Amino acid sequence: MRKAQTSMEFVILTSFMLVAFLIFYIVIEGKLVDANRSNTDDAAKQVETIVVNEISLAESVTDGYYRQFELPQNINGLNYTISIMQGAGNTPEIVTKYSGRERVYFVQQGYVNGFSSVGKGMNNITKNGGIITIAHMN
Repeated sequence: MRKAQTSMEFVILTSFMLVAFLIFYIVIEGKLVDANRSNTDDAAKQVETIVVNEISLAESVTDGYYRQFELPQNINGLNYTISIMQGAGNTPEIVTKYSGRERVYFVQQGYVNGFSSVGKGMNNITKNGGIITIAHMN
């Protein structure tokens, strides 16, 4: 009878340890996924900030301004798209899409031309007649 009780205790203890290990693994994996998502969100925000800073710089200078800037080919190794769209009320929006997620930044109305386009790689930004235009160079 003692061997059967010891065997049963061993099975119960092993099962408990396995459940505890699985719970620990699930918690750690969830934290790693959250950290990775947060890093990717931060990297996407940095790409968006490059464009916003270029627009802010162009706003602060006189007409005739011209500059080239470059956006990275990927965000933390992930493919992404970035574009300037006309939002509600003709307010330009910088839209960044990556990993099934989307970030939107609303640009001050009246500064950015609705025909602007931005993309990965080299981009030109100009200011003429108080209007800022961004052109993606293919």
